[in-house]
Amino acid sequence: MEAVIYTKKFNGYLRSLQEAGHKKIVQAVRAAMAEAGTNGSISSLPRTKHGESRLKNVEKFDLPGAYRLVVQLVDGVKKTRAFLFVGDHDDAERWLDSHRNYTWVKSPTDGTLNFMPATYDGNRHVPVDRLDLDSPESELQAPLLRFLSDDDWSNLKCNDNQMSLAKRITGAQFEQDADGILVKLDELGDYDSASTLFDLFVLAHNKDWAELNHRVLIADEASVVSEDNTLQAEMRSIANAEHFVTFDDEGMLDEFFGKKTFSDWMLFLHPEQKKIVQRDYKGPVRLRGVSGSGKTSVLVHRARFLAKKYHQPVVLVTLTESMRKLLEKLVDELCGAEKSLIQTKTMNSFARDVLSELQVRINFAPLAPEAQQVLMEDAIATLKDEAGFSKTPMGSMQELELRNFLKEEFEYVRGRLCPSEFERYLDSSLFNRRGRAIALNKSAREMILKVVVRYAAGVESKRQQDHELLVSQAVERMSKESGNVGQYRSVLVDEVQDLTELDVVLLSKLKTPEGEVLAHVENGIFLAGDGAQSIYKRGFALKRAGIDVVGRSVSLKKNYRNTHEILTAAFNLVSKFEFSDTDEDDLRRPSLPDFAKRHGEKPWLIQCQNQNDEVEAVANKVQSLLAMGQTAGQICIIAPQNRLREEVRQALTNRDIQSAELRQDIDYESDNVKISTIESAKGHEFATVFIMGLVEGVMPQANIQAHEESREASRLYVAMTRARESLYLTYNPTPGYPASRFLMSIQDDCKEARYRSGEFQLIEA
Repeated sequence: MEAVIYTKKFNGYLRSLQEAGHKKIVQAVRAAMAEAGTNGSISSLPRTKHGESRLKNVEKFDLPGAYRLVVQLVDGVKKTRAFLFVGDHDDAERWLDSHRNYTWVKSPTDGTLNFMPATYDGNRHVPVDRLDLDSPESELQAPLLRFLSDDDWSNLKCNDNQMSLAKRITGAQFEQDADGILVKLDELGDYDSASTLFDLFVLAHNKDWAELNHRVLIADEASVVSEDNTLQAEMRSIANAEHFVTFDDEGMLDEFFGKKTFSDWMLFLHPEQKKIVQRDYKGPVRLRGVSGSGKTSVLVHRARFLAKKYHQPVVLVTLTESMRKLLEKLVDELCGAEKSLIQTKTMNSFARDVLSELQVRINFAPLAPEAQQVLMEDAIATLKDEAGFSKTPMGSMQELELRNFLKEEFEYVRGRLCPSEFERYLDSSLFNRRGRAIALNKSAREMILKVVVRYAAGVESKRQQDHELLVSQAVERMSKESGNVGQYRSVLVDEVQDLTELDVVLLSKLKTPEGEVLAHVENGIFLAGDGAQSIYKRGFALKRAGIDVVGRSVSLKKNYRNTHEILTAAFNLVSKFEFSDTDEDDLRRPSLPDFAKRHGEKPWLIQCQNQNDEVEAVANKVQSLLAMGQTAGQICIIAPQNRLREEVRQALTNRDIQSAELRQDIDYESDNVKISTIESAKGHEFATVFIMGLVEGVMPQANIQAHEESREASRLYVAMTRARESLYLTYNPTPGYPASRFLMSIQDDCKEARYRSGEFQLIEA
């Protein structure tokens, strides 16, 4: 089969057709790709009557229903074709006109190819259709090249007069008089610099941010334009794995089209991601990845790689049920026959399965919130009855502060120690409690230990179970069983930073189907996470828990999800705090991510007069987005409080807008707007995200200590980085609940508005 090259942007066009129900068009494209691979040509489809000369070596074919397919011959010897565009006649004409004289340009820095204008030889072209109907008016009135840095301008080699003009040109001006702008640039300077600036206007107006960035880099290096005889090799190189995939086997083509999802992540991996997916590791490996770096994609691809390598079961483990469902969906989309070897579990269900394998029957129901409250009230009453309680730091705490303190201490102790080890809590040299600003002496620890034991016994006495009980029982039984064998050849864990130490200890004791300890075998354990996204106050050290990743720690620093503006605001929120990753003793500030080149609007801070207005503002904005064509499933409303989530759900219902809890519906293409907690939203991404209720006492929570502020900032960071394109943060301040302190941290990175009488009123900076 001749190679058929499939571009990432073409995948997006095909996915849009599939989602719009144009199955015959998709089938025709599939047939054309198979024919190009089998025969080295496409003869079953008619060529357009007048041919096509706007792009080099391009072929344009007629498809059913007046649709068009645009293909480029990238190797005349081997008849290799790259599929560039598919759409209706009008869209095809617009695409060809706006891409006239585009060529493949190799970056001088990383070797990646970009399809973009690089005008050097006199073949200038001014696109006819320049109207941008999607961007807000405020964006069209902003300078097109506002995102270029001083270094970028220096690289362009244009003179001061050209630069002064270029910095002022807005999107609206480019739409109205592109020809006049080009003439003026020519008058102010030389031909080449004027051509380069005009190329940048075209790319910025099209929001082709990656291409714009590369065009700046080759401002005076025309020699890097790829030659025809090397173009195919460049497209197939590892440097371009993120943008191209080559089908050179019809079975691979059939498998991909058979899934009918056309998800980018299934085909296109960044070279660094691909290396991590396919590498063999001699022991446990730790993947650190900034938010939006593709950790989940790497996990699923690696699970597939290991299932096909060993032909034995592997398991993906995560924290929440909504994330487990997402992993399950991604596995279903990606995998073929090997899918039967890949399971997805929450950490809770995984511990339950371990006990089941060891013939330990757990018939208890999950601990009900009401029962937990009764046990906590009993613990508080018992603690207050202790002689000397008033002399401890706990004696001066308010009721809510004491309750929160004890809840976290219980989870911390029970998440680190099995009941048979509880006495170790009394020895600070054996149990060095991190992340708590309140120091407790031995007497205070003895009091707490007494109520910890009472609380744990109370859980069992009610014939109920919680996560800490399940995991501790699994660890204790695993420690006693020397001859047991495991079910899985490999375990891959997401959001590892939020595990308890006993969770990690349990992982360290797992065995392969052959009885080998997973922590000691090749490719046995793969842990992924990001300390800056910690939303639970737990803490552990991998080595102490029995897992050694020394020399096997890899990282992903490039953010692919968020626009530059969203990530700037989110990162500035957490950049001043220190977080632990897989060692609670190692606190450090988060690494500066490699920001995406995509740009968009700054996040919005929306001030409302009361909660009713806040709910109305969000519901009305959602209604407006849907009217403009946004898919309902690509909108998520995150609210910390259950009451606020219920009110916004009802407001959507009143507007005939369907909604669903994210944990119940993880389909991004469904007709349901998603409503979620921060915890359930973790790991997901949406085109538009609303975060509600951002006032003191809610975000951050009431009565937090100074050392707890970082965790609350991390929770908001997680919520903010769910948004790919648009982000709205809403609040209704009152004397007792002013605007969240976190909003002040990101105020300079956001736009602000008031919601009054049904309208959004811009607050000038």
